Amino acid sequence: MKRLPLLLASGAALLMIASWPEKGFTPLIFLAWVPLIFLSDYFLLTRRKGLFVYAYLAFFLFNAAVTYWIWFATPAGAILAVTANAFLMAFTFWLWHKLRRRLPPSMGLALLPALWILFEKLHYLWDLEWPWLTMGNVFATKPQWVQWYEYTGVFGGTLWVMAVNLKIYALLRRRRRYLWADILVLLAVPLFWSYYLYKNYKIQGDHAKVLILQPNIDPWTEKFDRSNSESIRQLLEMAAPYADSADLIVAPETALARLTDKNRLYDAPFYRLLRRFQAEHPRASWLIGASLFNFVEPGSEIPPTANRSPQGRWYQLYNSALFITPDGQIRMYHKNILVPGAEKMPFRKVLGPLLGDIVLDLGGATGTHTPSPGPQVFQTPDGKIKVAPIICYESVFGDYVRRYVEKGANLLAVITNDGWWKKTGGYRQHFHYARLRAVETRRDVVRAANTGRSGHIDQRGDVIATLPYGTRGVLLTEVRLNEEKTFYVRYGDYIPRVALFTAVLLILYALGKKRVRL
Repeated sequence: MKRLPLLLASGAALLMIASWPEKGFTPLIFLAWVPLIFLSDYFLLTRRKGLFVYAYLAFFLFNAAVTYWIWFATPAGAILAVTANAFLMAFTFWLWHKLRRRLPPSMGLALLPALWILFEKLHYLWDLEWPWLTMGNVFATKPQWVQWYEYTGVFGGTLWVMAVNLKIYALLRRRRRYLWADILVLLAVPLFWSYYLYKNYKIQGDHAKVLILQPNIDPWTEKFDRSNSESIRQLLEMAAPYADSADLIVAPETALARLTDKNRLYDAPFYRLLRRFQAEHPRASWLIGASLFNFVEPGSEIPPTANRSPQGRWYQLYNSALFITPDGQIRMYHKNILVPGAEKMPFRKVLGPLLGDIVLDLGGATGTHTPSPGPQVFQTPDGKIKVAPIICYESVFGDYVRRYVEKGANLLAVITNDGWWKKTGGYRQHFHYARLRAVETRRDVVRAANTGRSGHIDQRGDVIATLPYGTRGVLLTEVRLNEEKTFYVRYGDYIPRVALFTAVLLILYALGKKRVRL
C-alpha cells in the first residue's frame, strides 16, 4: 500500500511519455490521467499529506523525457525548464486536489479540466511562456483525428483528453456498465467527425510556387562565424536553378546570422549580392531570416529592451524576417514571442535590477531582443501571396498564428533554426506542431529550417514533401492560397474563457462548503 502512490505517479508519467509525438502511441494519452486521479483519491481516503511530491515526480519525469533535448542548446535552461514546468503542473494538480475535497464528486471532477485548461492558457500569455506540452499537442502526428481544431484549436484536444480520462476513471471506480457506452461515444464521435471533415475538406485557393532552402549550416561551429555575404552566396547558388519558377523563396531563421544595422540594410553587402541575383531572376520575392541591431541615439529615451555594450553604448537586438520584393523593397518583422532566458529576460523590470543578465547568460544569448508589436503580413507585388512570417517558437502559439490569418495571410511560412537541439525529438516535435496550425487556420504551411526538417504541409495537416534533417537541399513545391477564415481564426481561444467561467463558479461553490467525502 505504501508503494501505491509511487506506482500511480510513475504509471501516469510513463503513459504520457509513451503517448507523446513524434514516436509515441497516441491513444495512451486517454489513460494517462487516470492514475493521477486515483493518486488524488488515495490521499483523500488515507488523509495523508504529500500528494504534491508524487504529482511533482510524475510531471518531472514527463517533462524530462519529452523535452530532454533542450539540454543540447542550454544545460542550465533545460534544468530550469523541466523543474519549473513540473512545479507549475504539480501545483495546478495539487490545487485541484485541495478544492476537490469541498465539492460533490461530479463537480470535483469537472473542475480538473477547467483548471488545467486555464493553466495551459496561462503558459501562452506570461513572461515564462512554455506551451510545448499543452495536452492538445499530443495529436500533432494525427491531424486526421482532430480536423475539428479548425473550430476549437488545441484546447479542444485538451478537453477531449481530459473528458475521456475522467470517464475511464469513473468506470474503474464505480464499475457501472453504462459508462462503457459513454466512453465509446466520447471517443467515437470526435473521431468520426474528424474523419468526415478530413475526407470532405477540399484544398482551396490559387496556386503558387514556393522554393524552400535548407542550407544545413551547423549553428555551433559554422553559422555565426561566417559573413552574411558568404551565407547569401550559398543561398543564391542553391536557389539559382529554380528561381525563375518560384513566386516566393524562403530561407531559414537567422540565415543572415551576423548582426546588421537595421537602418542600413540597403547598404549591406549581402543586399547588393541579392539585388544582382534578382536582376537576373526577377520573378520571386524573398523571405529570409536575419539578425539585426540598431544603436539608440544619444540623448534619446532608453527602450526597456535595450542592451548596454562594454563601451557604454545602448543598442537593440532583433531576430527578424526580411521580405525583399523583386524591385528591391525591404520590409521587416521582428520576432514577437521571444524564448525566455535565450532571447529575453523574464520579468525584467522586477528581476533585472536584482539579477542583471544572469538568466540570459544561462540561456546562451547575447542580450534581450526587441519584438514587433504583433503579427505582420507580407504581400508580393502582384497581391497574390500574403505570407505570415512565423519565426521559430512562434509556430507553437496557435492563437498568435491565427492573428496572422485575421490580418489576411493566405500562406504560413515558418522559418526556424532547430539545429541547436541536434538530431533529437525536439526538431521532430516542432515540425509536427506546425501541422496543427495548418488545420486550425486551413492554410498551407511552408517550413524552412536551417538543418531540417523543412517541408510543405497542406490545409488538412498532411505532409506533402520534406527535406530530411542534416542535409543541404531545396524543395520547390506548389502551395494553395486559401482566403477563407475558419471558426477558430474568427473567435480564437474561447474554450479557456468557458473554462475560466466554470472554474470560478466551482471554486466559489467550494469555498462556501465543508469537505465532502468521496
